[in-house]
Amino acid sequence: MATYKALFFVLLFTAASGWGLVKLGVGEHHTDPLWALGTSICFIFILLFNVWMFFAIAKDEPFRWE
Repeated sequence: MATYKALFFVLLFTAASGWGLVKLGVGEHHTDPLWALGTSICFIFILLFNVWMFFAIAKDEPFRWE
C-alpha cells in the first residue's frame, strides 16, 4: 500500500511542478540558452526529488517479494 501512496505523491508533485513550469512560460523561451539551461536543471531537480520522495515514502515495500 505504501508503494501506491508514494506513486500518488510523486504524481501529485510532478503535476504541480509541470503546472508551475507552464505558468512560468518555460515553453515560450525554449530557444534562449539560459532558459533552456535553467529548465534542464529544474527538470533534473524534479526527477531527483521524485526518486527521493518515492523511496522515503515507500521504504522497503517495493523490494519485497510476496
